[in-house]
Amino acid sequence: MNQVDYNMTKDINILLIDDSDVDNFINKAIISKEDNISQITTMTSGQDALEYLTGIVENTEAYPDVIFLDIKMPGMNGFEFLDEYQKMPDSITNHCKIYILSSSIDSIDSDKGKQYPVVRKHLTKPLAHHQIGNLLAED
Repeated sequence: MNQVDYNMTKDINILLIDDSDVDNFINKAIISKEDNISQITTMTSGQDALEYLTGIVENTEAYPDVIFLDIKMPGMNGFEFLDEYQKMPDSITNHCKIYILSSSIDSIDSDKGKQYPVVRKHLTKPLAHHQIGNLLAED
């Protein structure tokens, strides 16, 4: 698996996937305070996010480095997104670090998230409770 060293001066692309425009707005504001953030893209559905990722699969420079994923969404929920995401080319799935970002504190959701090798951690909302810089620097 290829790993990206986020401790260097690399600009970091973020993808937020959450059906709540308010949560996306708040999380974007929190993330934008970090150094080395070059782009923050927001999607309000798992399906839109998959279409976005499919559209950039040939453009490695556009790949998100980090994806924050809500799991409780109408239509395609976060777990359904992960099922489809894992079918994408290794070039993208090995590049992106995915964090589940959910208001759910249900251990069932956390345990289910651990079943996906592409998921780094289950974080509880709001994102302000977490050390974003530390997450971005994790290997």
